[in-house]
Amino acid sequence: MSTEKANTENSSPGTTPEAKTYTEQQFSGLLADKQAEVRKRQEAEKRAAELEARLSELQNRPSRESEGSSEDEKPLTMAQFRKLMDQQRKADQESAWALRQAESDRKAAAEMTAQTCGEGLDFASVIAAGEKNLTEGDKLAIRQADNPAMEKYRRCILLTPELAEKQEAVRTSRLLEKIKLNGRVPASGGGGFEKNLTASDVSRMSEEELDRLAETLS
Repeated sequence: MSTEKANTENSSPGTTPEAKTYTEQQFSGLLADKQAEVRKRQEAEKRAAELEARLSELQNRPSRESEGSSEDEKPLTMAQFRKLMDQQRKADQESAWALRQAESDRKAAAEMTAQTCGEGLDFASVIAAGEKNLTEGDKLAIRQADNPAMEKYRRCILLTPELAEKQEAVRTSRLLEKIKLNGRVPASGGGGFEKNLTASDVSRMSEEELDRLAETLS
């Protein structure tokens, strides 16, 4: 007989039920389940131990940040100190130059307008058209000038033929307007009135003569 079932249904009240029995097949299945459960628990415990060891290793390892800070705590050499001071000095100079340049540009933009200088000869237009022609020497001279914006304006016109021609045309036109208002201009010798000047006459004058004429008519 391979199986024997417990007879619990027919037990009368007050009597102790018989112990439950299992077939060999049931017993083998229960044993296998128990062994699998034990293996899973052992694997889980092993995995937990490995994770705990890994965590402890990470916590005890010096971080890159702390490694870096230990490097930063090392005293500076004289060469490193001089290098840092030189970098700071250059940064201060650049900051001071930027402030001086900005203030000079602001004043020049307010003074050198199209109304005062002529169409296309205002500060912004001249810089936009002529700045590309400035050499490194020009830039150094501008930086060292008392009024860097005006020096930049002057050099942009000087180095840009179309701007120079435009400025000359405006200057000639304005001188002729003043001549018309005055009728005649003083002679070069300073006595009396010489003659009426034309645009052709003015165009042949040197810079010095034009400056003198402009002062005479002002």
